[in-house]
Amino acid sequence: MIRKDGLGWIFRFAVLSLYALTCLYPFIWMLSTAFKPGAEALNNPSLLPREGLSAINWRIFADVWRRIDFPIFFFNSVKVSFLVVVGQLLIYSMAGFAFAKLRFVGREFLFYCFLGLLFVPPFAVVLTLVPLEAKLGILNTHLGVILPIINGGAPFAIFLFRNYFKTIPHEIYENAILDGAGEYRIYATIYFPIAKPALATIAIMNFLGSWNALLWPLVCLRDEKLFTLPLGLMYLNTSMFVQYNVLMAGGIITLIPTIFVFMFLQRYYIAGLTAGAVKA
Repeated sequence: MIRKDGLGWIFRFAVLSLYALTCLYPFIWMLSTAFKPGAEALNNPSLLPREGLSAINWRIFADVWRRIDFPIFFFNSVKVSFLVVVGQLLIYSMAGFAFAKLRFVGREFLFYCFLGLLFVPPFAVVLTLVPLEAKLGILNTHLGVILPIINGGAPFAIFLFRNYFKTIPHEIYENAILDGAGEYRIYATIYFPIAKPALATIAIMNFLGSWNALLWPLVCLRDEKLFTLPLGLMYLNTSMFVQYNVLMAGGIITLIPTIFVFMFLQRYYIAGLTAGAVKA
């Protein structure tokens, strides 16, 4: 006889399994579409080609590699995403530390001003950024792509770091002050090293956002040699007839780095979100 708690476990397992399959199906469909012949990409609802495994197009990824300047686009995406993540971790961890531990006039007001920026849609500032960057001479440069993305991640990053640092006992800060350490030394040697969950959470979220960014690089960049992978993949859709198998193969190549980053940092990800939500 199955106990009541056993039935509950089975029900939860079934619901979560169904949800997981629902989430995974688009990726499975994308993978299967990439291996199908072009004529079957949308006409064949099956996950396998009509002629079976023998009809799988194993050369599709090599074809995608040849069609676009993949190494350059890949390097550009790595460069932009890496600098975005490093900039946000350094700048906003210091800002979060200041809002959590330092006393200065207008601290709470400034914090809630940053928090209010969460409600500003990113698309609303695109048109104002173009003339500003043109005057600064950074339009059509990677710096012009990186700086707005770093700035766009400020509200949530500051919120998470501030709340995470507030969960650390204030006595640690006071003892370090009594030992003669300055604020920057306290931040760099005590608070930053123990903020791995928050750092990993911000790193994952902003790496994914900057790696997949399309709108702002599309507006900012003109030189093809500066294009990131999402922009490079647009070249796969320039023919009269959309080749969905080629597009899906390119999308899978773009997804691989994000999967590895998430797998590497996932154990810190949930811990960072939970810790940052404990105290507002």
